[in-house]
Amino acid sequence: MADYFTSDHFKLLNKWKGQKRDESNPEQNRAYEELKKAYEVTEAWANEVKTKLFPTGVIKVRKRPTSQANSFLPYNWARIYPAADSPKELAYTVGIGADDGFVVKIDTVGLDEGAPVRRNYLALRGDYDNGSPIVAMLPASEGLGKSLAELVDWSIEAIRKFGVRYDEVVAKLDLGEKLSDEDLLKHFDGKPTFKTFRASWSAQDKARFCRLARAVHAAGLDWWHMGKGIQVRFGRKNPGSERAIGVLGVIRGTRTRKISWTRDVGAVPKLNREPLTDDLVAKIEAAFVAERETLDEWLVLETERPGLWPDQLRDDPTESDEESDDEEPPMDAAVTQAFNRIYYGPPGTGKTYEVSKLLRRDYEQAMTSVSAAEWQSQFIADRIAPLKWWEAAVLALIDLGGKANVSQLLAHPFIDALATAKGRKDNLRQTIWTTLQERTVDESTTVKQKLRFSPQVFDKSEESVWQLAGECEEACADLVALLKEYRAGAQSSEILRHYSFVTFHQSYSYEEFVEGLRPVLDDGTESGAIKYEIRPGAFKDLCRKARLAPEQRFAMVIDEINRGNISKIFGELITLIEPDKREGAENTISVTLPYSGESFSVPPNVDIIGTMNTADRSLALLDTALRRRFDFVPVLPDARDEAGTPLFGLRVTLGGQVIDIPRMLSVINQRVEALYDRDHCIGHAYFTSLVQVPDGDERLVALSQVFSNRIVPLLEEYFFEDWQKIRLVLADNQKPEASRFVIESQDHEEDLARLFGSDHGLDTYATKQRYVVQDAAFTNPDAYIGIYQTLPV
Repeated sequence: MADYFTSDHFKLLNKWKGQKRDESNPEQNRAYEELKKAYEVTEAWANEVKTKLFPTGVIKVRKRPTSQANSFLPYNWARIYPAADSPKELAYTVGIGADDGFVVKIDTVGLDEGAPVRRNYLALRGDYDNGSPIVAMLPASEGLGKSLAELVDWSIEAIRKFGVRYDEVVAKLDLGEKLSDEDLLKHFDGKPTFKTFRASWSAQDKARFCRLARAVHAAGLDWWHMGKGIQVRFGRKNPGSERAIGVLGVIRGTRTRKISWTRDVGAVPKLNREPLTDDLVAKIEAAFVAERETLDEWLVLETERPGLWPDQLRDDPTESDEESDDEEPPMDAAVTQAFNRIYYGPPGTGKTYEVSKLLRRDYEQAMTSVSAAEWQSQFIADRIAPLKWWEAAVLALIDLGGKANVSQLLAHPFIDALATAKGRKDNLRQTIWTTLQERTVDESTTVKQKLRFSPQVFDKSEESVWQLAGECEEACADLVALLKEYRAGAQSSEILRHYSFVTFHQSYSYEEFVEGLRPVLDDGTESGAIKYEIRPGAFKDLCRKARLAPEQRFAMVIDEINRGNISKIFGELITLIEPDKREGAENTISVTLPYSGESFSVPPNVDIIGTMNTADRSLALLDTALRRRFDFVPVLPDARDEAGTPLFGLRVTLGGQVIDIPRMLSVINQRVEALYDRDHCIGHAYFTSLVQVPDGDERLVALSQVFSNRIVPLLEEYFFEDWQKIRLVLADNQKPEASRFVIESQDHEEDLARLFGSDHGLDTYATKQRYVVQDAAFTNPDAYIGIYQTLPV
């Protein structure tokens, strides 16, 4: 097998395309054999894409360079069907073409050009170029510069960015399954209980259910039946391990025939056992269309495939059929599997931007979609749980009307949240008693505690009822305002953020991330002495919040993750963060934390998201243990000049001269990759600010500032002041002197004499050539145009 495609393959496709094969022609026979080897590369390419995107898919490869009429074909293709039962008339296709270079597309199979389905397909596809929503092309010269692994990565990224998904094309071309309602219901008859379930339905019930089933299946979701409480669930299941990686909704109850949602989808509100009406089904159908992009991202494209019916899925081994039908089944605690992910790439490629999009999509909630109870729970977790014991007692006491006994305080959610945050399970009553007595006013006649601290804000009646007293008005003003904010409820413009953000650096420690001793001012002494408390770190505190809201996903965002000493920061957590080691998982592990002595494990609804700058060579290589536990997502420079890309249409126009920014960046990065590596390319984000600047002189000035202040210094750092390589990257060796950013000093010998005298004895060829940056070039359009004009398109 050939290791990869070669330029000869394209030459042979061009030379022999359309010609009848003559087996007596030795040259044609050699071409035939070489093109057969190219098919082996295509097959390997298709297999890698299938494995990563469509694990249940099927590959079809012709493996013959000639048609049935024995004429040489102008292309070399392999087809990928996302699933074994995908329509045979439609497939993803990867391959090379004589005129097209490298191509990935969704295409019809075996249809005549005049067939109605083919005509509809061509209308959907549009022009056969990168402007099509289901076609991606790469010039032969660019594709030949990649390795097979890089070609696979490009193909996967291209498929993910298709404007229309495979299942949507199936639906638009009407290639899906044609099932009657009764045939469709048979898919759910995997268990005798379900037959009883649907036997009680009216014809209208069945019609609504089947309509919903078709809409869900068309969206690429799965349906499966559970024995618990007789449920039918839809969402996304992993057919390899049969673990549910997403549950969107549940049809539950033999009598209720109602639907519950475990996840919001756009316009459909979070529902709680809503009747399955025609209006509700229409709402869900509309949401699948209106919020398709959000749904696509949630569905995890690595396992993209058409939806699966219950008879195509085995039951979850964790689910029991022996549960009582009368028992209400619990909702899924975590609707998707936890993940650990690192976005990596050169500087300026939008890694932080990608993370911010992910946070807005999955870890922020607008108040319009949050119930009052959810908001209160989040408020308590964020604002009240971190307080001191006496502060929480003040809040609880005010909330209870100003008077309460210890039992009433212990039952209050403020105290409960604080106890959970501090991991305090035992002797909680004694803790509250001690807190109240230590902050009791000196003049109290009912409390005999000698050691008291300021502020003194409590007093107790003879009936052991506590109330506020003493310095409370002044000392508790902020707490009163906090309680007013709690009672006022959520503001409509408020956003709940379920994530924490930290930046690793060389001195960042375990104590800051997990837990450790922190100095605090002891306000109970006149001298204000320093004492030390065990305080939770950012990650432990986020895990506490996640346990209080198990139905919501939380994220720990770590910027510059490779800047920290990973083993020092994570400590024993390096094992606990693996998805199968989380709380409630198959291989749950907990550890005893060294400072607090608490038993600790990581909740299943906490995701860890990191960013990593691959060009920062001042850092040690990423810890191998961490690398094994994280998925890595490349975020590379995007110099495409296509609709929807960051630099689309970005030009600097001055008189009759036009500077093509995307093309310029693309050429610069090709040269950097050739002289250094891909990790040190220039990110597109350096140029995105130019979009906001009016074209003409102003944009040229802005471009000159970007180049002089950021691009040239960055190249200087990359190449360790090897100015000759910097000149090669900027094509200064191919441009007129007036257009060069970096020029050689013309007075080298005179400089030596000026610096060392006439009798210096130095050989001018043995001394280092001096280079200077030519400031005038930064405002010369020819200097920028010359970067890419020297390279053919």
